Amino acid sequence: MKNVLIVDNSSYMRLFIKKVIQKAGSYTIFEAEGKDDALERFEIQNPDIVILDLNMSEFTMDGIDVLNDIMKIKPDTAVIIVSAVGHQEVKDKCIELGAKAYIKKPIDIKALLNVLEEFK
Repeated sequence: MKNVLIVDNSSYMRLFIKKVIQKAGSYTIFEAEGKDDALERFEIQNPDIVILDLNMSEFTMDGIDVLNDIMKIKPDTAVIIVSAVGHQEVKDKCIELGAKAYIKKPIDIKALLNVLEEFK
């Protein structure tokens, strides 16, 4: 069973992603809503997969910092970016930093499930 950490400042989005993952199979799911919470949960729960939003607040893209920190702590973590930010430069930066996939919001459920399947 894989551990998944969902990081998004929107409780609605965390719930939505959680329900999708629960239907996909056997996962232990943890949640975090901001940068500090995400890193604390990451170190405690040691997830195999992190589903990470880039915008942790209205004006910042703290998710890039979280991604960078996760890759320093445990570089083999499968980080899946799920974000409304769709600029190619941002996608490229995330992949360069170690993200395994980038899914644009609104979330394509099939795409998310396909990516999760890769890391089962």
